[in-house]
Amino acid sequence: MKAHQRIKLLTGCLLLAVHLALAQAAETLSALKTTVEGAFASLQTPGLSVAVGVSNRLFWSTGFGFADLEQETPADAGTIYRYASISKPIAATAAMQLLEAGKISLDAPIQRYVPSFPAKPEGEITLRHLLTHTSGIRHYQGLEMLSNRRYHSVGEALGIFKDDPLKFPPGTKYLYSSYAFNIVAAVVEEAAGKSFRLYLREHIFRSAGMATADLEHLEEPVKNRSRQYLRQGDRFVPAPEVDLSCKWAGGGMAGNAEDLVWFCMALNDGRLLGANARRMMYESAVLPDGSRTEYGLGWRTQIDQQKRLWVGHSGGATGGTTYFLHHPGNNVAVALLANAQQVKGLGELALRLGQIMLPTSEAPTVTESH
Repeated sequence: MKAHQRIKLLTGCLLLAVHLALAQAAETLSALKTTVEGAFASLQTPGLSVAVGVSNRLFWSTGFGFADLEQETPADAGTIYRYASISKPIAATAAMQLLEAGKISLDAPIQRYVPSFPAKPEGEITLRHLLTHTSGIRHYQGLEMLSNRRYHSVGEALGIFKDDPLKFPPGTKYLYSSYAFNIVAAVVEEAAGKSFRLYLREHIFRSAGMATADLEHLEEPVKNRSRQYLRQGDRFVPAPEVDLSCKWAGGGMAGNAEDLVWFCMALNDGRLLGANARRMMYESAVLPDGSRTEYGLGWRTQIDQQKRLWVGHSGGATGGTTYFLHHPGNNVAVALLANAQQVKGLGELALRLGQIMLPTSEAPTVTESH
């Protein structure tokens, strides 16, 4: 075969491959849109923003419904929501960076880093206990989730619970606790020598290209911030104003859905953590009786019907519900952010969207925003 014939053949093969890849991407995009459009009404939320990423690319991002019902502002790809407990994997990543740097230990008593936190007669608490929800530290009680008090430091917010007895000896049981992550933030501040907010900005948000993510301060002007709602019967009413300084690391961050995709991409390509630290985060804790908690170091873990590992986190805020899912093996990420409390079905929807992406992990970038 002559040279010009070989070039013609190779060009034809390349064009065919590109055509097939584009067709596959279009089919995948159509499947994603159809899936969310079919589920949106049943979610019963004023607004929803979705972002899907694969192979270090933002594949699709858009919004449905309204970010603000009163102003009739549409939800879109840039709408800012409370991340709620999706804050925990981000805080855990900050702690693991300092572990990689040799500045902290997972198994040292936390008083080494936070001496103001009192030792407990029930047993010694470690950072590992905090990140896996096995510390015995309590969760919210009463109306604490509706707190509107401003705590002016991470240390001040420890006062909410630091003198309370533990629910059980550390390491023996699982008990989900957002307050335990207050201590994680205090450990980060001590080891890094700077505020938790500044550390996140310099070492997580900036490094991952998360342009909108930050701790929520309602008094600071933020473009495209959604309004949060509660459902009352067949209507939505604005949620009460709360101050998230009582739980910065456990549920006080905010941003758009796209930034959560960028967070996953930065994790997967090694910009935030090495492979060994990521593996540690994604491994479920095991209790003394041999049972698995299905919660690693700041990350929930789940196995789908095809025996594939997914990691991520759900979130419930005052006036908001969130879900975040990541398949590390195929570098797929899905983020769903809603501006209504107790929205049901986000987890199932996120998994469906993630599974749609698995066969097309090498598809070209397709991004839609409106």
